[in-house]
Amino acid sequence: MIYDVHAHLDFFNEEELKSILDNSNEVKLIISNSVNLKSCEKNLELTKKYTKIKCALGLYPESTLKLSDFAKLKSLVEKNKKDVLAIGEIGLDKLEKADFELQRKIFIQQLELAKEFNLPSIIHTRKAEKEIIEILENYKRQVIILHCFSGNFNLIKRAIELGCYFSIPTNIVRSEHFQKLAREIPRERILTETDTPYLSPYKETKNQPAYIKETIKKLSELWNLPKKEVESQIEKNFNKIYS
Repeated sequence: MIYDVHAHLDFFNEEELKSILDNSNEVKLIISNSVNLKSCEKNLELTKKYTKIKCALGLYPESTLKLSDFAKLKSLVEKNKKDVLAIGEIGLDKLEKADFELQRKIFIQQLELAKEFNLPSIIHTRKAEKEIIEILENYKRQVIILHCFSGNFNLIKRAIELGCYFSIPTNIVRSEHFQKLAREIPRERILTETDTPYLSPYKETKNQPAYIKETIKKLSELWNLPKKEVESQIEKNFNKIYS
C-alpha cells in the first residue's frame, strides 16, 4: 500500500473527489492539508465522510493571513483532536504578500500548537528555507515533515541532523533536485506526497494520490530496490511517526 502525506482534496468538487478516490485503490491513506480556516473546515468534513482521508489543520502563509485566525484554528484543533493527524500546511513564503514577520509569528504559534497536542508539523517553505531551519532548531523533539523542500544541501544536512522527515512529490520523475534528495537523504526519513492537484508527474494533468505509483517507480530505480521494498520502507517510515 502507498501513502500520500500531502494533498489538497478540499480543492475538488464532489464529482472530482469521487473519481480521485475511485482511482486510489492502492493508496492506504491520504492526508489532506489545509491552507486557511475555510479549508480546515472542509478537510474536517472530508475526514468524517471518507475513511481513507485524514486531515492536517493549519494556516498557510497566504496573503489573507490574519493574526486572529490562529485562535480560531486552535479551537478547531481542540474540538476535533481525534480527527486531526497533523498541523499543516504551515510555514514561511517570501513570494506571498503576507507580511513576513506576521508569517513568522503565526508559524511559531502553530509549531507550539503541534507541540501542545503532540502532532507532527507539515511545513511549506519558499525562499525562506534558512529561516525555517533556524526556527526548527528550537523544536528538535517534535516530528517535522518538510514538504517539497527546495533548500540547498547544507540546509538539508542541518534538517537531517534535526531529525526532520522529507516528503517527496510525484514530480520527482523530472526533477533532478528531488532525485538527488532521494539519493542523499537516509531512506528512513523519506515519505511520499502528491501536493494534489499540483506537481503532477504527467504534463498538463491534475495530480492525484494514485500517481504516487510514479514516485515509487522512480525511488525503485534510484535505490535499486524492488517496488514492493520501496513501498514497505515508506510504510515503515509513516508508521514510525504514527505508532
